[in-house]
Amino acid sequence: MEARIFAIEERLKPVVPGPVGAANFRLRDEGPFNEQRLLSDPNFSLYCLDFENHHAYFTETPGDCDLSRVPFMYQTQYQLSTHMVRISFDTFHQLASEVKYDASNLLLIYSVGRCGSTLVSRALNEVEGVDSLSEPDAFTQLLPNRGSEGLSSDERAALLKSCTALQCAPGLARGKDTWALKFRSDVTHLAPLFYAILPQAKLVFLYRNAEPWARSNWRYAQVAFPGIAGTSVDAPRPDWNGSTMLESMAMRWLGPMQTCLELQQRGIQIFIARYEELNSQPNEVLNAMFAHCGVSSCRIGDLDTVLAQDAQEGTVLSRASLATAPTQLSADNLTALRKKIEELAPGISADFVIPGTYIPEAL
Repeated sequence: MEARIFAIEERLKPVVPGPVGAANFRLRDEGPFNEQRLLSDPNFSLYCLDFENHHAYFTETPGDCDLSRVPFMYQTQYQLSTHMVRISFDTFHQLASEVKYDASNLLLIYSVGRCGSTLVSRALNEVEGVDSLSEPDAFTQLLPNRGSEGLSSDERAALLKSCTALQCAPGLARGKDTWALKFRSDVTHLAPLFYAILPQAKLVFLYRNAEPWARSNWRYAQVAFPGIAGTSVDAPRPDWNGSTMLESMAMRWLGPMQTCLELQQRGIQIFIARYEELNSQPNEVLNAMFAHCGVSSCRIGDLDTVLAQDAQEGTVLSRASLATAPTQLSADNLTALRKKIEELAPGISADFVIPGTYIPEAL
């Protein structure tokens, strides 16, 4: 099937917190498209996958829109894109094979979420030559519970590899030589598959003690999902497989933590940092992280300016927005959270410190 370009005529629904998809837009077919432009024109970037029809979609954003400078890539693609390009999976894989990037200069940032990962992504953009993207969302779609259940393991691996190459293509067209991909927390579950296909990549894992994480996550949930505001965290929620919100939060915090431990047990090198140290001594933690990633300190720009900003300013998840969340977790809620974590994963507590976590000496 030939590549085609579509004008975006209408945005049909907001996408924070997701999901991405071509159905988020009303499109007008404008005819055939030269797919090679997806490799040479940095205004085109990968947006989403359509597993049912075996298509990949790219968005075109204005020339003055730098997707490496936004808090959430998928949100800005939704808000500012003017066109979408559709190609078949066959063409997608062919184009990906033509992207000549150095996978040893690829930085993969995993996390539990709500732990400073957006700040880290923004700080990496202060490093000369780095193209740092925050939450490119085609990767989230590759999780088995996000619509890709019908893929074989080989198909999932091939799509993950091609997504990575084509996510790097716009930066390559702008002369970048290093790429950082900061994912949504759930994508941490794909880390073993990522390692299998791209073992040269540098890995970073960020986390936060469970209680402050849960407080932040509950505020986030109330703002991102307005229907949740005012409900009890103890009430069963059918859309969460019958679990309560509190139980779901415990599982969402534990999942990435356990994946990180599994990677460690396999001897895979990971730079690990907690929000607690990142917040109290950001320069020390960031510089150690950059050293692990092979980023020369002489290439680092103005970190102080980045650290003074709200990394999610201008989004519904900014500090100002989250401050409007109507309810907070109670002491009883947090006690129940701790008990649930210990029940689900004996040996891991709410303030568990992963072995090898970077702790600055001054602490």
